[in-house]
Parts: sequence; C-alpha cells; structure tokens
Amino acid sequence: MKRLVSVALLLLLLTAALAVLPAARAQGSPKIAVTSSYILDRYGFATINESVRFTNNGSSAIQAPSLTFGFGNLSSDVAAYNLTGTGFTLASPSSQGGPFTVSSTRSIQAGGNASYVLSALLDGLVTTAKNGSIQVSMLSTPSISQKVDTLSKVIQMPSQTSFEATPRNFTANLLGSINSYSWNSTGAFPQTAVTTHELIKTYSAQDFNPLRVFSAERSITADARGTPLVTDTIEFQNMGTTPLTVLYVNPAAPVGTTATIEALTEPRLLNPVTVSLVGGAIDLTRVAVGYPGNGVPAGTNFTITYEYALGAHYYTTSGGRVTVNVPTSPPIKAFIDSYAVELLLPQGATSSGSTLTNFGPVSPWHAGSATFAYGISVGFAIDAGVPLATVVFALLLVGLFAMRSTSAEAEEAEEEETSSEVASAMIKAFDEKTNLINSLWSEIAGKDPNELDKEYFDELRSRLDAFRSRAIQRLNEVKQKSTSQKFFEVVNQIHATEREVDRASKDKLNLYQQYYLRQMRKEVYDRLLPQYTKRLEKALNQLSDELHTVQREAKLL
Repeated sequence: MKRLVSVALLLLLLTAALAVLPAARAQGSPKIAVTSSYILDRYGFATINESVRFTNNGSSAIQAPSLTFGFGNLSSDVAAYNLTGTGFTLASPSSQGGPFTVSSTRSIQAGGNASYVLSALLDGLVTTAKNGSIQVSMLSTPSISQKVDTLSKVIQMPSQTSFEATPRNFTANLLGSINSYSWNSTGAFPQTAVTTHELIKTYSAQDFNPLRVFSAERSITADARGTPLVTDTIEFQNMGTTPLTVLYVNPAAPVGTTATIEALTEPRLLNPVTVSLVGGAIDLTRVAVGYPGNGVPAGTNFTITYEYALGAHYYTTSGGRVTVNVPTSPPIKAFIDSYAVELLLPQGATSSGSTLTNFGPVSPWHAGSATFAYGISVGFAIDAGVPLATVVFALLLVGLFAMRSTSAEAEEAEEEETSSEVASAMIKAFDEKTNLINSLWSEIAGKDPNELDKEYFDELRSRLDAFRSRAIQRLNEVKQKSTSQKFFEVVNQIHATEREVDRASKDKLNLYQQYYLRQMRKEVYDRLLPQYTKRLEKALNQLSDELHTVQREAKLL
C-alpha cells in the first residue's frame, strides 16, 4: 500500500513539474512573429522586408533574442539594406548581401511588444527565358537563425501582374489590380533560404515593364521672374514584353503639378505639350509625347524631357538672392546608370559655387539635396517686363554686388579682358568630347568580343560624362560673359544641341551594348545602326556650326 502511495505522489510531483516548465520558458523568451514580404516593383527591382514582432506574454521583462536572416542565391543581388525599429541594431554584414544579424538593446516589458523591419533592395532580378517570357528571381523563404512561432510569407506584385503559375505552397490572391501570393506557417524553423525563378504572365494591361535607365538629369534654371524651374530628362529602354504606356516620375513639386513635355528632336514636333502630373504619371500614348496610341514599344529606347516650377518649399528668397535646396532623389524610382543635378541660368542671372554635381550610378533609395544660389540683374527684370516688385528685388541685388571689394572688381575686369579666351576654352572642351565620341566606335570594334561586358560600357559612359561635365562648366563660364542678347541666344542653343549630342551618342552606345552583349539580334542591329549614326552625325554637325558662330561673336565682345 505504501508503495502505491509513493508512486502516486511521484506522479503528482512529475505532473506539477511539467506544468511549471513551459511557464518558466515563457518568462524567458517572447513569441516571435515574422512576416517576410517580397515586393516586386513595376520597373524590375524588388524590396524584401523582414518584419519581426516580439510579444512578451510573461509577467516580467525579457530580452528579445538576436535573429540572423539570409537570402540565399539572391544575396548577390542586394544593392542596399537598412533597419528601422527603436532599440534594435544591425551588425555590419560580412558582405553586401548578408547574412544580416539584428540584436536588441532594450528589454520588453511584461505584456508588451517590440518590432523592427529589416529591408533589402535588390537589382538584377529580371532575365529573359528561352521562350521570350520575362523571368524573375524570387525569394520564397528566408533563412532564419532560430525557430519562430509564426512565419507569414507574402509576394506583392505590380498592378495587373501575375506569375504564369502559382509558386509552390503559396495561395494566389488575384484581384486584378492588386495581385499577391501568401503562405502562413507556425513553428517555422527554416534551415536555408529558398529562391525560385518564376515566369511573368504576359498581359496587355500589366503594370510591369522592367526599365534600363541609362541616365537622368535634373537641371535648375529660372523663369522671367526669377522663380526656379526644373527640367528633368530621363533616358531609358523598355526591357519588358509589352508597350510602356505610363511613366511614373518623381517631380520636385507638389502633387498634381503641371509640366511641359519638351518636343522630341526626332521626329520634330511642332509644339510642346502640357500635362498634369497627377500621381507622377505621364501618359506616353498621347500623340504629342511621341508614341500615339500604344506607348513605348518593348525593347525600344526613349528619352523624355519635361519642365515644371520647383515646389515653393524647396527655395527661399532673401537679401536679393534665391537659394535653392533641391532634392537629389532620382526623378524616376529606378536604378540609374548615371545621374546628375546642375544649375543652368538664363542671361542676366549670376551664380556662385558649384553648378554641376555628378552622382554616377544611383539606386531608388538614393536621397539627399543639392544647394544652389543665384541672383538676377536689373536688365533681366526689365527685359522680361516683370512687375515692379521684382525690379526692386533686382535693384537690391545690384546694390549688394556693388559692395564687392576693389580687388574683386579688378579681378572681374581682368576676366572681362579674356572673354575670347574663355570662349576658346569652351570650344576646346566640346572638341575634346566630340573626338571622344567619334573614337568610341572604332575602339569597341577593335576589342575582343569576349572581353566586352556591362562594366566596359559603363566605363565608356563615365568617360562621356566626365568630358560633358568639363564642357558644361566651360559653357556656364561663357554664359556669364554674355553682354548681348544675340550672343546669349547662341550660347543657349549650344547647350540644347549639346544635350541632343549627349542623348544621341548614348543611344548609339546603348545599341552597341545590346548587340555585343547578345541582347539584340544582328538583323535588328543592322537595321537600327544607320538611323542612330545619322542622328548623331546631324547633332554633331549642328554643334560644330554653332561653336564656329560663338567663336566669331566672342571676338566682338
């Protein structure tokens, strides 16, 4: 009997102990919920968001554990990463692509919670399958360093865009305008990351057109009243399988800003067209924009230039001077091979400091600002027929300039004596760029085709940008010497022609790249090359004529 009682007591003690153990564990570790989102952008890149939430259901404060995330084969595509969340730190990864370890620096109180989001920006995900379809590399499951209580996986698609087949284990949520795929699991302990290649279903209404953005330029100038104007130029190729009908841009202005689309050079349009940038959208199917009815065809290069008034909160006027603090975030949310912001002032306006900033390649996450300052002369205001208040503003500015020191005046006088030399320096800079452009094609043809890669063509574009920066700097110096309307108009036309030369040369360079990197069939290359060459030669000849004109005019100053 005593033995039976002892056994019964032992069983009761064991039962009590087992009941206590889970509670004790709950006091030491929080519940962990992870939502892994793979967000595919309309222009071909993706963002991965690992959203982590810790919940303390215990009765005392606890520490959130460290978690390490990995993206498997997609690690080499990571272009940038960041962490948002108070009380958490991201250790420096061993490489750009991770793995990424997030640690906690604070305690989670009883009944409380804490969260963070680890984000990664990915590029180079889009390729062309053998059947001509677009293929996208995708993250199905990240690797996580320890077991989590719940793991939710979500794939978000651009509007009207879907995969040809639902990824394994995912559930499709296809609502037309908003398409996504999801998968929920509990007690998940992924050992390794899982990545797949998925084909995009071709659909005429899809909002998925991967772009190769070769260059973007944001220019700041002033209108007749001295108000800052912005001109954004974007040069891209539609890498998708359907026409690009709408281009979404990022203007430095309020929502719904009105913009003027610059007339295309080829074919020449009679008049520019004014559009409203509601949601940043530009309808590319309009006749005046360039591709009536259908938009920019798949595989086609296109350059768009549009002008609008800079948002009022981006500039201030004080003491007879306009100070512009323009954002340097890209004018389009995409990866850009070459990006620059510059100040281009009309006759009668003066500036100090740098007028051109080259950022080189930038990502959609690029942020920052560039500051420029300029003033306006009395002649500028009177010629433009602007209100009296603006004339008074210009007079104040002239008074400010009149207070310069004697040494500065002497230096200016010396510069006035060398106006012809400044023009000659500008012409030399443009000649150097022209010589570079003409030498590119023989240089490429002389290379071993097996040595040609994307990095080589990127280096050629960098060379062009360096020579262009030098020429534009010289051009701005000559603008400062403009003392007649005719001379200023000639110099201003040179800048417009130079922009066309730059576009035409880069378009031809892009054509070479697509052919030599086997992204274009030979028959297509042979058909397009004469057109691209003719366009470039026409622009170079026009530039040469205008440079001769400005050289003659400079001698008369």
